[in-house]
Amino acid sequence: MKPSHSLLLGCSLVLAACVSQSPPVSPPSPQSAAATTADRVWVTGTSNIVDFTCSAKQVYVSAEAAPEDFERTKEDGLPAVRSAALQVPVRSLDCGISQQNSDLFETLGATANPTISFALSDYSVIDPSEKVRRVRMQGALRIAGVERRIVLYGNVKRNAAGEWILAGDRQINLRDFGIAPPRRFLGLLRVRDEVTVHFAVTVRPLIDPLGVLSTSLQ
Repeated sequence: MKPSHSLLLGCSLVLAACVSQSPPVSPPSPQSAAATTADRVWVTGTSNIVDFTCSAKQVYVSAEAAPEDFERTKEDGLPAVRSAALQVPVRSLDCGISQQNSDLFETLGATANPTISFALSDYSVIDPSEKVRRVRMQGALRIAGVERRIVLYGNVKRNAAGEWILAGDRQINLRDFGIAPPRRFLGLLRVRDEVTVHFAVTVRPLIDPLGVLSTSLQ
């Protein structure tokens, strides 16, 4: 593994799981990466009463290609990527019920920490011979202002349009990010500590010879 080459996600939320320092690659801002309706991040969870799903209406994905790393591209069967990141605005999350949305924004501290982000630091293709390639990703997930190093897995395949789609999920514990799951009605309704972040995003590696993309991600 060449440590200088890291895959940007594409996915979390995902939504969700480092230290208090900045991630190795800063996530893209809405000005530096366009949100597309094709990219999806959603979170599923449960309470003692009902299950819930909250979907992101905005997902920003950015990746920088490593065209000089031909050997890795050939070995992995995927375009080599130098850096990648994903960002979800907290207030773009929609649980389908306005009061539930308000509770979610309050729980995640949306005013002080308006985004959820993931910055990839390293990746490896587990079985390059498969048509759908299994990828192991390492990176920094930031939720509610707290970062954790996580490992997650995804499947990469080409769609009918020839685009690379990265999809997977990751269970996280909200308390790992200092988040106390909501309780309502004097504790009669209690959200479980664990939620699952699902993602299905298009990874479009861009060639950036002048470092403009990397600069815009700072």
